[in-house]
Amino acid sequence: MKITGIETIQNTKYSNLVWIKLYTDEGLTGLGETFRNPQAIISYLHETCAPYLIGRDPLRINEHSDNLINWTANRYIGYPTRSVEYRGNSAVDIALWDLKSKASNLSLVDMLGGLSRDYIPIYNTCAADGYNWNANSRSRSVGSTVVKKEKNNYDDLEMQAQNPGELAQSLLDEGVSAMKIWPFDEFAFPTKGQMISLENLKEGINRIEKIRKAVGNKIDIMLEYHSLWQLAPALKIARQVDEFDVFWHEDPINMAHLKDLAEFRKNIIAPVAGSEALGTALWYRDALALDAIDYMHYDLGWIGGISEAIKISGIAHANNRMMCPHDCTGPIVWIANLHISLAFSSSMILESVRSYYNGFYKKLVNNLPKIEKGFAFPMDGIGLGTELQDSLLKSPNTIIRKTSKNDL
Repeated sequence: MKITGIETIQNTKYSNLVWIKLYTDEGLTGLGETFRNPQAIISYLHETCAPYLIGRDPLRINEHSDNLINWTANRYIGYPTRSVEYRGNSAVDIALWDLKSKASNLSLVDMLGGLSRDYIPIYNTCAADGYNWNANSRSRSVGSTVVKKEKNNYDDLEMQAQNPGELAQSLLDEGVSAMKIWPFDEFAFPTKGQMISLENLKEGINRIEKIRKAVGNKIDIMLEYHSLWQLAPALKIARQVDEFDVFWHEDPINMAHLKDLAEFRKNIIAPVAGSEALGTALWYRDALALDAIDYMHYDLGWIGGISEAIKISGIAHANNRMMCPHDCTGPIVWIANLHISLAFSSSMILESVRSYYNGFYKKLVNNLPKIEKGFAFPMDGIGLGTELQDSLLKSPNTIIRKTSKNDL
């Protein structure tokens, strides 16, 4: 089998998302996805990845992962994780695993060794329709002006600021017993994370307190900081919120500063989760060596794809740590996360966004995981178990670019 061409797909309504489709001479295809910097990623996929991939055997994933990650994006040039190169390579890697699983007539989880559990608990990231969808526009933040939506739409981003107690109860009513919020982000921007006033600290804490008053300890609260804070104010916040028995502090500071991160972890109560931004196998090696991290929270679409996640799973097992793959992006990475989480026993919980899987994900792919009473269940079918919707591919807002051997 040989790769005969690659195709990138982007829709202007969801322009931060980039999909890649690999074609072969045996008619099989593989689907991948990544997120952010879409035009640069698309250019990289066609200018760099296509000439490398076309004509090669897609089943030799280890070779391609090594060559694309270490040769084109790291060994000689030194691009960090989350660069355009890493994002593009991540999408390619996911597509290669999808294709290999199809060629073997197996689901991806079976390709990875089979189920280690029958289902996995989810937590809800409290985002909303339109959050992070579009390139070239700033995402809505907590406390921002909200556009009125249909009654049945989940605007958990508005709710986490305006009525977090009601939000927590609505999740419990669906069987979801963990939620992630970012009540302090808006206060970081004016000072570039260098300080937080007592007034703003109290306002953020008040949102957490409302959850505890509404539902008590029935729901776990994960706190997201998006790496916005310097060490001193991050500690100031964490020491105040720890009294509410939060589940974790996620990416509290710039996660490249591992000594500061270790200092943060040493001086707080709740565990530390990270890092969607930097979470490669090498980063985890160094973070764990400094006792700087508890939960391994990486993004498949940014750190090298499934191949890198396999390496991370070995590190997690060897260090007795738990994996909690990140996703607040697109359905392909979310579904790949599900396969990873069901395959490896070191996985603990699956990040999910109910406003996404109940909303726009249905417009993008033809099959989604079953979510029931706070758990996600295995996909049916081979490979990832899903494909892009025909309506998406035929939309006038969809831009498809192809590269084949004749174009090289």
